[in-house]
Amino acid sequence: MTTKVHLIGAALISLLAISGCQPARPTSAPTPAPTASAPWTEEEVTFASGPNELYGILTLPIAGGPHRAIVLISGSVHPETGTRDGVSSGLHIQHAARLVREGFAVLRYDPPGVGRSKGARGFESLDSRAEEAVAAARYLRSRPDIQPDRVGLWGVSQGGWVISMAAADAPQEIAFIISASGSGVSVAEEQVYGVEAQTRATGVSEEDVAKAVLFARLLVDWQLTRPIFREVNEADAGRLGNGPWNDFQRLVYEPGSLTPAESLQRGIVILESIKDQFWARALYLKELYLPELKSIAPDQLLAARAAADQSLLTDPKDYLTRVRCPVLAFFGEDDQNLPAKKSAALFEQYLTQAGNRDFEIVMFPGVGHSLGNFSPDYWEALSGWLKRRGG
Repeated sequence: MTTKVHLIGAALISLLAISGCQPARPTSAPTPAPTASAPWTEEEVTFASGPNELYGILTLPIAGGPHRAIVLISGSVHPETGTRDGVSSGLHIQHAARLVREGFAVLRYDPPGVGRSKGARGFESLDSRAEEAVAAARYLRSRPDIQPDRVGLWGVSQGGWVISMAAADAPQEIAFIISASGSGVSVAEEQVYGVEAQTRATGVSEEDVAKAVLFARLLVDWQLTRPIFREVNEADAGRLGNGPWNDFQRLVYEPGSLTPAESLQRGIVILESIKDQFWARALYLKELYLPELKSIAPDQLLAARAAADQSLLTDPKDYLTRVRCPVLAFFGEDDQNLPAKKSAALFEQYLTQAGNRDFEIVMFPGVGHSLGNFSPDYWEALSGWLKRRGG
């Protein structure tokens, strides 16, 4: 199978060139209803992931199995609810209804501590999410009505990182992966890019864009044991002159004798002072950062920093270079959460480096992270790719 990198509606081209949480995410179109020509059944299921018992709904074709299967992997948490999507997600219901018509059994499930799933609700590392995805695939592989060698993963946004990690770490368990608006850059780089692109889109001045980006990079470095943006941050702070960024920069790079708890409280005060600034909207301080920071107990600070180190420095080059199963990756050219063209080029580079000869990268022009709310072009490309692989 040859590799492809192309634009929908355009000629074949060769592109040159994420806690990983970005609140903006694809939204769902109206859910397709069952029809006489494409009926299905649904079964409530549970499966183990580490110490947790997770609840899911398995959508099955009426025709007898064994069936090919796909696990739906959600994006990051919603800032409004603090949870990620589960069985009731319109996006997941829509994909289950569509994919079952292609002959696939489709599993969607609630995250730990959400809905009817057991376990602790809260921060999950990308590694733990990848282990959860593998556990879901392993459950399907154990069923007599599922073809054990035909179980794949579909992941959206942050889920794109997750499914790639799962495919790299458990190649015998994952038959294929489908990434929708998944990033090809590190979590830290994506966070900074998202703040810059979303702030610039509001029409503010370039100086205000620089303020937002500086705070985005400072927030990353504040969470890391070894900062990665110090040089550029100090240069930008010098150009911007006096402001709250100077106080935050000193806190990040020259905390002096402050204890971790004192540093946390001082950082919260500085972030509170800018949370209502228009240029700070894409930092999601009120919706995401401040609630999370205020919820950290003093005895959890070291663990929180270790988790931040692990997540922020996660880079697809460490796992896409080990993915050899078939890969389909979708991108929206105008994505304001991740650098789409760079990500697509890196997918091609890393998968080629892995020796993968069966991947396809699809770039949709004129749409963003939501991929045009999953347009007919998206469904046609997805269906065609699955059919070419016997689906």
